[in-house]
Amino acid sequence: MNPKNPVNRRTFLRGLGASIAVPYLEIMGRSTVFAQTGQREPRRLACFYIPGAIDRHGWFPRDTGRNYTLAPTHQPLARHRDDFTVLTNLLHIQGRISGHVHPYNWLTGHNINLTPGTITNTVSMDQVAARHLGPTWLPSLQLSFGDGVGTATLSRNALGVDIPATSNHRNVFERLFPPADRDQLRAAQGRIELNRSILDAAGESVRDFQRPLGAADRRRLDQYLESIREVERRLTDSERILERGRPRFNEAAVRVQPEARNSMREHIELMFDLIVLAFQTDMTRVVTHSLGGEGGPNYDEYRDWAMRAGAPVRGAHDVHHKGGQAAADSPDARVIHSRDVMFCELFARMIQKLKDIRATEGTLFDHAVLLLGGAQISSHSGRSFPTLLAGGRHLGFRHGQHLRFQGERKPMSDLYLTILQQLGCPVTSFKESTGPIRELLA
Repeated sequence: MNPKNPVNRRTFLRGLGASIAVPYLEIMGRSTVFAQTGQREPRRLACFYIPGAIDRHGWFPRDTGRNYTLAPTHQPLARHRDDFTVLTNLLHIQGRISGHVHPYNWLTGHNINLTPGTITNTVSMDQVAARHLGPTWLPSLQLSFGDGVGTATLSRNALGVDIPATSNHRNVFERLFPPADRDQLRAAQGRIELNRSILDAAGESVRDFQRPLGAADRRRLDQYLESIREVERRLTDSERILERGRPRFNEAAVRVQPEARNSMREHIELMFDLIVLAFQTDMTRVVTHSLGGEGGPNYDEYRDWAMRAGAPVRGAHDVHHKGGQAAADSPDARVIHSRDVMFCELFARMIQKLKDIRATEGTLFDHAVLLLGGAQISSHSGRSFPTLLAGGRHLGFRHGQHLRFQGERKPMSDLYLTILQQLGCPVTSFKESTGPIRELLA
């Protein structure tokens, strides 16, 4: 890649074939769109899921409080230690599940196996936030290692239905911004009108058979109708954003890389850059990102880590199983430790990028809540969730500490409730929450 030859975005989007690799994004602006106009800064949320197991020997700090010793896995975050909190022994209690289906309920806390043979779910925490943090062009953005639903996505709507995730960087970039071209703008306006017509027809059909339903069916139908009303509100928001037009930023900074297949590190770096740009330009305020699959893909990094550690070369699925259950400093534990360290390196890189962008008050990082975590220590063991919370200084969060709770008694939903309330969402509970975590607040 030659950094002296930026590719114009329109040329990139229209002229390049699908075989060309993903965009490389260098954010040139140093302030948010709100800082440029002196408006009040909105609040943002990003949730990042660690797939499979972790190196439990390297993740959890030995001591607690503000003077705790940084865990080996978290060393890449040392320069930001006052800006994040490590939380230990959070878990889903009534919502506990097992196996490689943890991405289904990491953000919902719901026991998806309540109905035998069927996966049921409820709304995810990020979608509760998205309901209250708009209006933006995209109410929320779902990213992953692969396109699709199921364990590829972390987000579930008000009915508990999967919201598809995307892994294609170019598609993400195209989705993030209203069209600038006049013909594309008319087409976007036409899609909004078509969607509104479809919703109107759906509402009429529902009212025709609403009366004879029983109480349980009525509650389910009410949820469905609320989902329709939510879409209607978002269509109205989209119309207003189209009228405002495309935000100004350095589109010439979008470049392409010649590689046809990105490494795991490159893939996540590019996604993180897009998230920072989305927050900076206020195209969305809510993002979820699954950093990998429970059983793959098998990026080349896994082979390289195994060779350096002297461990057998395994696929991602076997790395999670062997590494998560291995003894301290065994070759298999070192492999998954290398992956965990890479995630923390990338997380630290993103924190720094957000700190480098000026907000109306402080930095963009001060107005964003970042959750990095997973739902397993070793494969199939959903006990103490590996959890880091960062950012949000202007939202009332206080960091620089390790909080360890009494074993298997503190629901993860307490953290979700705390985040939602500090984001300004008018909620008093979330799933199995017992109350906000006061130790996190200033």
